This record gives sequence, structure tokens and C-alpha cells, in this order.
Amino acid sequence: MTLSDINPESESASLVGDLYRHYRALERDIRVNEKSTRTTYRSPVNFIESMQKPRHRWFPYKEGFSPSFVEEFLTTRVSINGGLVVDPFSGSGTTALVAGELGFRGLGFDVSPLTDFVARTKAVVMSAKELRSLKSYLLDFANSPLGSRASNPNNTTVERYFEPEVLDALLRAKGFFSEIDCPKISSLFKLAFLSAIEPFSTHRKAGNGVKRKTNYEWPTAETDSVLAVKHFMGEILEMFASDIEQTPNFYPPEFLQRSCLGDSLSEEVEDVSAVLTSPPYANCFDYSKIYMSELWLGDFFESKADQQAFREASVRSHVHATWADRYCEFGVPVVDEIIRPYIEEQDLWSPRIGSMLSGYFADLGNLLTNLKPRMRNGGKLGFVVGNSFYGGVAVATDLLLAELGRSRGYEVEEVRVYRGIIPSSQQFRKLGNNRKYMRESMVVLRRS
Repeated sequence: MTLSDINPESESASLVGDLYRHYRALERDIRVNEKSTRTTYRSPVNFIESMQKPRHRWFPYKEGFSPSFVEEFLTTRVSINGGLVVDPFSGSGTTALVAGELGFRGLGFDVSPLTDFVARTKAVVMSAKELRSLKSYLLDFANSPLGSRASNPNNTTVERYFEPEVLDALLRAKGFFSEIDCPKISSLFKLAFLSAIEPFSTHRKAGNGVKRKTNYEWPTAETDSVLAVKHFMGEILEMFASDIEQTPNFYPPEFLQRSCLGDSLSEEVEDVSAVLTSPPYANCFDYSKIYMSELWLGDFFESKADQQAFREASVRSHVHATWADRYCEFGVPVVDEIIRPYIEEQDLWSPRIGSMLSGYFADLGNLLTNLKPRMRNGGKLGFVVGNSFYGGVAVATDLLLAELGRSRGYEVEEVRVYRGIIPSSQQFRKLGNNRKYMRESMVVLRRS
């Protein structure tokens, strides 16, 4: 259905009109700074830059943002002055890691056991003796026949994402580092193993899941699968060692694997000077599907119950779990009273999308409420968000989050637009004159 398909006399047309009038009213009252509306992946809120930076390049997590973006926010927009830098949706840890590089106290927490492990490992600090031991294990790994093999993951779908001999080679590499008794070195080997999973898989990440590669080949010139895996992981581990040596003054941040939602935040969140985060976008993406291979091969999931528990603990940005109503008092009225009723009238692929959107903003409202008493006066919050599109209308998450922040007692400094987003051609046509809302932005709030 396009907007032109809606009967102008219908209730749907009235809801759509009310929604866009609400957006225009917000825009008159909130500074929208269109820093860039270009549809480019080379944007400060994209992860590409991270793959060129020490430590940040250790694992390709495309949902992250760039280190320079974090540095600019922390050094020009806020006064840290001994306070804490927090990322409540820390992912692979960019915010807390950059805080550590700048000599600030950083804290990140995330419900994903995979990204929590990645972030913790990227924050490792090693003595000269430990580095020598790492290099010794690297030599042993290169010369080892990899005779000890780890067991297959308890997921037949994941097994089908690999050629049998390649999966065998990966599990032999896993068998090697599983026997390393030094936790730091074992974790570095495991992270190199996790980084090798997609390159050696017959499938790649695509949208909300994985897709078979059209031209599958191993990422090295080696023809033997065991040699190819050893070569690939060995190069990554050499990079890890080099990066650790290059950052001797790194102030290691802290990471917690837990949800940022609930009745109260953990006691570690105190005296907060700055929050910089990017919550999962309200785009129905399920990270337990996107990172399925890494989660199961890395032993972060051992049963379907683990996967379901992860989904249920996450923010309500997808429809792959059934949540009880929670935090209803923290939501956004226009979402509950206009967007959700309209969405639920449409013939969409999931009947849960309307309730997901209500729940998404209620979850973020709960977080903002719990953060406020932990923040210093004048502390800044930056939320990087992506707007979404359902049933012929744009869900302007950036404007709605700014409205939510104001309702929770924060001042709204600006909505800074960093790049435009082009949806499918069909969706693009449906938006008509409202295409400007397809964008990624940072909502900047101030604790007064």
C-alpha cells in the first residue's frame, strides 16, 4: 500500500496525516542539523574506519561506529573531568575502548555474549612476558598438526554453512586453543578463530541473516584446509600482538554482559559524564540469526534455550521473541496512539511490528529514566539511531527519541543527521515527499 492508495476519508489517512503533522511540529521545536544526507557507507557512524585502527580492527562488527566519531564526541562535546563514559549497548566496545585510549574511565554493557567477549578481548593488556608467551604459542600453532579436534556445534544449520573439510579444520584450530591454559592468550586465539568463521563459510551476513556466497573460495592461497585456517588465523594473531605493543598506555575499560534495562542500572554506573551509544535499530533484525555461526561455534549458545534467552533479554527491536508488557509508562504517546494502530491495520509480514515499535520506545524511555540520576549535571548523551519504514510511513526514530528524552527531563541539543538511507526501490517510491526521514542520526541530549 502506498499513501496514494489510502482512502482520504479513511481512519488510516487520518492517522498518517496526524503523524506527519506531529513530525513537522517537532522539527519546528528541535534543531535538526543536516551534517550530511548523502547515502554513503563512509560515514562517521559506520564501522569501515575501525578496520584500519589498532584493536578496533580485531573483529569485523559492521553495526559499530568509527573511533574518530567517538573521539570527537568525547573531546569536543563534553567535559569528562574524571567522570565515567558509558555505552549501554556497547556491541564490540568502540565507545569504551576509545575512552580508554584517551585515558578516561569507560564502561560498556551488552546482552550479547559474543560482543561482550569481543569487547573484553580487544581491551586486553599484556606484559612483555605475556607477549613473548603469545608469540611462542603462535609458533607452536604454525607447526602443530592440529591433532586435537573440538566437537561439532549443537546446531545442524550452522554445520551446513561450511564445507565438511573446512569445518573440520576450524574445529581442529579450536581444539588447539582450547588447551591453552593462559586465559588472555586463549581468548586472543578464540577471537582470531571467530574472525575466521565468515571468511571460511559458504555463507555471508546479509540483512537479517546469512546468504550463500555466489563465488565461494578460501581467503588464502593455501589449498589444504588446515594450512589455510592456520595461515589466516596466524596473520590475525600477529596483528593482535603488534597492536598490543603499539598501545602500551591504554587504560582498559570495563565490560559487563547484562541488559541496561530494568528497575535500576548496575551499581557500576555512577558519576557519568557522557553516554555515547547506538541501540539496535527498530528494523526487526535479530542478532542471534545474523551472528548465528559465531555464537554457536564460539560456544556462546549451546542450546535453543540459550538463543531464546538472548532474544528475550534484548531491547524490543525485533519480533523473534514474545515479551510481556513492560515499562509502558516510559513510551511515546504518538507511537502508541498513532503509529501502532496504523501499523496494525496494514498487511505486513509480521503482526508483531506495531507492538515491537511501542516496546522499543518504552525500553529506551526506561533506560533514559534510569540513567538520569546517575549522570552529572551538564552531562551529554549521544544516541545514534536509524529511522525505519513500515506500511507506507516513516518511523522517525531520531525525532521520536528526542521527544522521549524531553519527556524524561533532558534538554534536546540537536538531531544531527549523518547520512541518508535508501530502502528498497518499492519503499523509496512509497515515501514520496517524506524521503528525508530515511536517515541515520545522532540525538544529543543534555542532563540539566
